[in-house]
Amino acid sequence: MVRFAIIEVNRTLTIAQVAPGQLPEDTAREERGYLIDPGTYRSYDQAQEVVNRILRLDDSEVNQAASA
Repeated sequence: MVRFAIIEVNRTLTIAQVAPGQLPEDTAREERGYLIDPGTYRSYDQAQEVVNRILRLDDSEVNQAASA
């Protein structure tokens, strides 16, 4: 079964396919990145929804800091 993980590579969030039998940590290491979320997702779309939520949270934190 194909799974997807959210990783950070060069300060950019990305979605990587986790091979069957492989740990998401190993996938991140192979991509020379860092695992952002310890969970895996059944579809690319599910992982993309989470990435979008993370980015919205980051944007709201920046906006709060700018208005303070």
